[in-house]
Order: sequence, then structure tokens, then C-alpha cells
Amino acid sequence: MKKTLNVLVPSVLALFVASAAHAGATFDTPQGKLNIGGDVEYDVTASHANHSAVTDHQTADGRILLDINGERVLANGNYAGFKLNPMWGQQGQEKGADDAWFGFGVKNDWGFKIGHYEAYDLSPAGQDTYTVGTEGYRANLARGRNDNGGQIMLTKENGPVHFEVSTQFGDYDNGAVPAGTKSKDPVIARPVVAWTGDTVSFAVGAELNLIPDAYVDAAGEDASDWTGYGATTSFKASDDLTFTLRGAYKDDVDGSSYSVGPNVQYQNFFIAYLNGKTKVDSTDTSTKLNEVYASYRFPAVMGLDNFDMYLGASYGTKKVGDADTDKEYGSRVRFKYFF
Repeated sequence: MKKTLNVLVPSVLALFVASAAHAGATFDTPQGKLNIGGDVEYDVTASHANHSAVTDHQTADGRILLDINGERVLANGNYAGFKLNPMWGQQGQEKGADDAWFGFGVKNDWGFKIGHYEAYDLSPAGQDTYTVGTEGYRANLARGRNDNGGQIMLTKENGPVHFEVSTQFGDYDNGAVPAGTKSKDPVIARPVVAWTGDTVSFAVGAELNLIPDAYVDAAGEDASDWTGYGATTSFKASDDLTFTLRGAYKDDVDGSSYSVGPNVQYQNFFIAYLNGKTKVDSTDTSTKLNEVYASYRFPAVMGLDNFDMYLGASYGTKKVGDADTDKEYGSRVRFKYFF
């Protein structure tokens, strides 16, 4: 038995390595289809911030992502599958995963997913090669891929209509939590309804805190009571031109926050504007936010249809009450290679 394993294991590993060397390799197995691929994303960025002690920054960084996914589908549409996206930053120690989930259901009907993923995008940033990040609430605090807890989602398809309810366990927004002391683990529900047509598409959704008193203030009052809403619609004027409008609003015990703005995509050129505002009731202070960003995609660099380059730029302002306006702007060159 040991001798058989000594021969079999190296042979299987050799087959795997040889097959995986081909870009976007797909394997048919008795358990279904297994796909292996990934992408490389590296950026060279220069930015300026007048509110920072170090006003000018220049960086060159990126990451490599491996895409491993598999699925088995029966003739009646029943399926089960998984996705794993291990990711490595250029420093080596920057490891993580974009997606790591398991799902099952019936094709074009219903589905169940559990793990680490991104739910429906209610505020699509589009071809966001570079943004300075001066924006308000975007209905994405519980969208997923955070560093805390896990996620469960149910989906239902009915022709052009898509419905989903995603739940997020643990703190939201990669650790950003309400002011106060944590007393319970939060659970956020995120229902979304979307309709996709040939020229017009739209989606509406909400983010709802299900656990009262998850965070309490010094007086013992609930500091985690908040509800958010988001909506987006797009109009495809032609194969080359698409207009999108997005907006989101959040109301909580501390105040409110919103963002709203249009996006335009014309062939490989993209531009977006986002206006936001955050208000703190206790101090009657408002923070006004503005951001505009644009990018251009150069496809098939050097004739390689899996190698693209992007040029991006962004400018944003932030004004807190009567204070001076903080300004930030910058540009980026992005290299994107798929394998």
C-alpha cells in the first residue's frame, strides 16, 4: 500500500501542476468541473493630500490572486459548488482571501451560499481604477468580505428578477463599529431586489441590524440601532454607452449619512461623481464630501488579450463644519493580467 501511494501521489501532483500551468484550466472529474485560474493586479500611484503631515505619497504595490472553483450540476438543475480565492500581497506576509464559500441549490431557481463573499452591489463604483475615498454611506457596510464573522445568503431567480437576502455575522465594515461597548455579536440582514432588462436595469435594497443592544453607550442605551437603504439604476443607450445613477442613505442613533451620484461608461472610458454628507446630531456638525474619478482601459496590451492597462485619476474634497476644506487628488497606472 505504501509503495502504491509513493507512486500515485507524485503522479497526481505532477498532473495537477502540468494542467494548472495552462491559463484558465478546466478539469472534468467524477465530482463535476474544477476550474483554476487567477489574475495579477499591480499599481503605481502618486497622490497628494493637503490635510496630511506627509502631503505627497508615491507607492508601487499589488497582489496576485488564485481562483479555484468547482461545481457539479445534475440534469434536473440541482447543483453544489465552491469558490476559493487565496491572495498574496507583494510583501509576502500580506495574505488573505477574496472569496471562500460553499453553495448549493437549483440552477435559475434558488440558491444557498455560506462563507466569505460579496453580495449584490447597490452602489457600483464602476471602473474605479483609483479613488481618494471621500464618500458617504454606500449601502455596503454588510455587503461582505469583511474581516469579522461570516455570511449566509439565500437567492431566488424568476426570469429578469433577482432576489437575495444576505446576512452578515460579526462586526461590519472590516471592524468599523458604532461608538460604545460591545455586548452582543451583531447580525446584519441585507435584502435586495434587482431587475435586469435589455436597456434598463435597477436594484433596491436595505441593511438592517437584527440584534438590539449589540453596542451600548456609557448610559447603557442602544448604540447599534441603524438602518440603511440603497438603490441603483442603469440605462444602456448603446453597446458603447451606459449611464448609471446610484444613491444610499443611512439613519442611526448618532445621525445620518448619504451618497448620491452618476457614472458614465463609454467604450473603455469611465467617469463618476459622488456627493456625500454625514451629520452628527449630538454636535450638529455636518461633513460634506465630494469626489470625482475617471479611468481609461487599454485592452490587449502588446496583442495579449489577457493583459490590460488602466490609467486612473481622482479628486476629492472633505469639509467638516466651518473648518478648512481638505483636498486630496492623485493618479494611478494599473497593470492587470489574467491567467
